[in-house]
Amino acid sequence: MKHNIKELEQRVLAALADEAHQEHPLHDVLEALWEYNQDQWSRMEHLIRVSDSYQDMMIQKKKTLSERFDKHLRQLDKITRISDRYQTALREANIELEQASYIDALTGLPNRRKMLRRLKAEFDMRPESVRLAMIDIDYFKRINDEFGHLIGDDVLVSVGNLIELTVGDSGHISRWGGEEFLVIFSQVEHAEVESCLKQLTKVIREAYFEAGDHTKIRTTVSIGVSHYQIGDSADSLITRADDALYRAKDSGRDKVVFS
Repeated sequence: MKHNIKELEQRVLAALADEAHQEHPLHDVLEALWEYNQDQWSRMEHLIRVSDSYQDMMIQKKKTLSERFDKHLRQLDKITRISDRYQTALREANIELEQASYIDALTGLPNRRKMLRRLKAEFDMRPESVRLAMIDIDYFKRINDEFGHLIGDDVLVSVGNLIELTVGDSGHISRWGGEEFLVIFSQVEHAEVESCLKQLTKVIREAYFEAGDHTKIRTTVSIGVSHYQIGDSADSLITRADDALYRAKDSGRDKVVFS
């Protein structure tokens, strides 16, 4: 049976206040029970207030933690984006540095370092098919002395372009150093190499290079060629091409000498 608690409380208070019941043997018991009940209610209300305060505190703390967590997430996201951009920039810089380390700054051709790597790769795969051509611009010092190094650089670049154009897909060209170029022919027959290099000497012999004030410079190249022989290494192949080049120069220049 359910009771209306408010009505029940009013009845208890009325009974305790009625003078007719002051001497009743249960009056003191009822009064003590009422006081105990009120004390319990007071404790319950206190616990409820504490519980509500605690919940409010936890909600506020959760909100604060959530805000701090969101802030840290935003910071982490920002750091990640910065790190990603840094990593991308670093990779691009490394690629540029690697490319720069393999490219001759003046001619834009592969440099000595790049050519040595290519030669090693070709030699490791098919040594018997490798032929090297060492090419040197004849009397290049005279051009520098007479017209200056800037004009000399222009001639060097132009000669490199002519070599690249003439050799085409038959070989790989690099600036070896100074006024020297190196060409690697791989899986190209001797007759084709000889024809290509003789054509190259003709092309450069007939070319004119601008020197300003309508002055035109003409030059020639000497070429030494080596091909694989049993017992050769990449280094010995280079040495024999270099020796052949010097024989070409000693015998009058503007020619191709095979070793």
